[in-house]
Amino acid sequence: MPSFLCVPSVRARLLLITVVASVVGCAEVSRIVADVEDGSVLVLGDSVMEWNVDQEASIADVIAAELDRAVVNGGVSGARLSMPDDNAKRGELGYDIRAQYRARGWEWVVMDGGANDLGGECLCRRCERTLDEMVSDDGQLGQYPDFVRDVVSDGSRVLVMGYYAPPTGAQTSFTECTGELASLNGRLGRMAAAIDSVYYISASEVIDPTDALHYDDDRVHPSTVGSRLIGELLAQAMRSAEAE
Repeated sequence: MPSFLCVPSVRARLLLITVVASVVGCAEVSRIVADVEDGSVLVLGDSVMEWNVDQEASIADVIAAELDRAVVNGGVSGARLSMPDDNAKRGELGYDIRAQYRARGWEWVVMDGGANDLGGECLCRRCERTLDEMVSDDGQLGQYPDFVRDVVSDGSRVLVMGYYAPPTGAQTSFTECTGELASLNGRLGRMAAAIDSVYYISASEVIDPTDALHYDDDRVHPSTVGSRLIGELLAQAMRSAEAE
């Protein structure tokens, strides 16, 4: 789960517009903030999605390699599902996850998000209002369902990734968020069940809180092993959905 304190400089974000990383076969991963490159899969989200990009080992890199498809990774460390109106410029740079999206006829839009909203708006305590604004308990209302419905209306399938738990016994910036993130995951699962062409899978299916190798040294983000496990999980979910 991403740290809302991990926010790269504006200059660093602008530089990422031009970076393209090649992976296995014909697949490639493009990094974008402003103008997107062509691709069949768009990955949106926070630092969980961006992590390990410098090693060409991010979740998006793994999806590209597993599916042999061009993937565009718009994930930004520190990104939230929404930003206050007075932070419009930060939204343009990708810190608003919804602003990372470009309607380009993607086959898939894969996304996470919400942990930074919980950490930043309510410090992961008494977060019912923040949760309700993102997605109601039944999954029908809120920023999340409104956004994914818009994406589906553009002709894409949406795969929403739920968060994994922090490592057992570790004290991190998101240790207090465990219950809130579990609640968010449940709501996102109900949202996906209610909206056609929207799918949900939790990274907790492959990230073991008792296995330190699944986590980066900060005990918050995925290690390269963790990113690989998550990327493989998401790619398999996409294959299964396409085979239905």
